[in-house]
Amino acid sequence: MKKTILFTAATIAILVFSGCTKNFEELDRPKTTSETIDPNALFTRSIVTGSGISVGVWQWMHQISGSVYAQHFSNIQVGANFTSDNYEPKAWNLVWDWYYARSNFAPMHYNYHVIKLSKEIENPVKEAVARIWNVFLVQQVTDMYGDMPYFNAFKEIKPAFDSQKDIYLHLLEELEVNVATLKQFKDFGYPSYGQADVLYSGNLNNWIRFANSLYLRLALRASNTPEFSASIQPRMQSIDFSETINAQSSNAQIIPDPTGPTFHVKNPLSFVSGWHEVRISKTMFDILQNLNDPRLQIYAAPNVNGEYAGLENGLPQSQISEQRDSHLKPNYCNIGTYFVQDNTPHVLLSYAETCFMKAEAAHRGFISGNAESFYNEGVTASFNQFGLADAAAINDYLNGNAKFNPSKALEQIYTQRWLALYPNGHEAWSLVRRTGYPQMNAPVYTFPGNESMPRRKPFPDAERQSNAENYNAAVSRMGGDNQYTRLWWDGGN
Repeated sequence: MKKTILFTAATIAILVFSGCTKNFEELDRPKTTSETIDPNALFTRSIVTGSGISVGVWQWMHQISGSVYAQHFSNIQVGANFTSDNYEPKAWNLVWDWYYARSNFAPMHYNYHVIKLSKEIENPVKEAVARIWNVFLVQQVTDMYGDMPYFNAFKEIKPAFDSQKDIYLHLLEELEVNVATLKQFKDFGYPSYGQADVLYSGNLNNWIRFANSLYLRLALRASNTPEFSASIQPRMQSIDFSETINAQSSNAQIIPDPTGPTFHVKNPLSFVSGWHEVRISKTMFDILQNLNDPRLQIYAAPNVNGEYAGLENGLPQSQISEQRDSHLKPNYCNIGTYFVQDNTPHVLLSYAETCFMKAEAAHRGFISGNAESFYNEGVTASFNQFGLADAAAINDYLNGNAKFNPSKALEQIYTQRWLALYPNGHEAWSLVRRTGYPQMNAPVYTFPGNESMPRRKPFPDAERQSNAENYNAAVSRMGGDNQYTRLWWDGGN
């Protein structure tokens, strides 16, 4: 069923300004009306903006950040905002502002009020779902920047930055606690968000699956830290990893609304493909070709000659300017047509990714199960997700160059997860940062002194200017504020 992602400005106004009358509670007002506000509309807005479906934030998270660092795409656009493929260092304000700092728009801020309102109406189901969603939102920001305001965010004008370690440990605890809450109360008759929940339409079992899959994502990301073996791995034994995303129908995804009022609800890739700002990376093309992978014809549109070709990353701006229309646009592959349709799902966490996470966790002894079985299930799930359902073709693939090899298990699992993540460049970049797989090719040109793949984005200028004391404390704790400062979970591959 198509989900409508609409939100009323009137509701926002009521919520934002209702607090202004706090000191006038004894004024004459209707005594029979409700004094609490249902959080449904705010929750819709938090999911839509927090999903990253808007082309604006999508570009900054993926197209000119993670997708070129992780070499899903290569850049062919000229301009000051399109030099990430050359590793130019610069502040990255938009993602921080979008998710966290814009009080009148940021999904983290909306969701903070959703949680408060859910408490006021004493609905533990709505509160638990909102808290699970908050984990996803925070993960997007901390995995790009590192330390950030978390425990006192939205409670103080100038909140302290919390360490990524403390944030991660609390996010994992939040997932544990709120899955338990949903299991306890989901059959007690509490109203869910229903159709206001444009991720799962109020299906609480799917929220449990999403939360447990998200737990795997965060736990594996932290798996090279001392805290993993000390506290995270023992707690994983209490998680029921049979209750993870286990079908395409339980993918965490947003369906774009082609008739929606703004570009904030439409498919971002449909814009980008038409702007001709990216081409498929040669790294992506080579891996798919070497595996004889039929997803190549899904991920990429053929060039002007009906052939498939990937472009090296990091062409200098002068070369792009000279060759863009005459050579780069016609001869290298644009985004595949599957991804640019009006209703192509915007996927946040998939069945395929979950399978590959379980394959890694099983191979490393963190959970029970057979790594090869999870790996094969993940490949099948990825093929099916993109409309490749021929069982014989999948079997041939799994017995060809992609056949599971225990001696190269982790490299294969990471590479297949990277392939299945396409075009989620932000998550692919996190995977490459943590594991070193697949190996990235050196860009043609990089800014002097920035020859290696960036590990994070520097904090926005506004934090340094308006929250200087807390900014400086975070920078001192992290060991710097540049694109090569390592995050807590980034083990140094």
